[in-house]
Amino acid sequence: MFTSRVSVHISRPRNEVFEFVADAWNRPRWDESVESEELTSPEPIEVGTTVRTRMKSMGREYQYDWQVTEHDPPNRLTVESTSGPFPTTLVFEFADRDGGTWLEATVTGRPIGLMRLFQPMIARTTQQNLDRGYSRLKHLLETGSPS
Repeated sequence: MFTSRVSVHISRPRNEVFEFVADAWNRPRWDESVESEELTSPEPIEVGTTVRTRMKSMGREYQYDWQVTEHDPPNRLTVESTSGPFPTTLVFEFADRDGGTWLEATVTGRPIGLMRLFQPMIARTTQQNLDRGYSRLKHLLETGSPS
């Protein structure tokens, strides 16, 4: 098991940041490892909502299916994988700070089988993706354009 984290201050109101992050259609705009993300259940987004993500990492293409397991706007969002290379949990926590929003994102991956051998590389790549992605998210939300 590995856990990767990133924290970022975004000079936008918490409800706006939460809504943007929670909207699956927005993720490819700021997370360059995500090629597409779409809802696979009807709106609105709430506990039980399902999402499909197509991503590319470490030179390979992957698909994950997710289910929202916690939806507490504008404070917290938790998403659990229901399929993909290995079980993964995403947790997003939002707080008011310094006239904007403090966002902490945590990815916990639980590689299984042979994937466990690659866990250090997977964890390192995940952290790099988080660092780049959340820097882009901050820039996008504060300026209106991706960096």
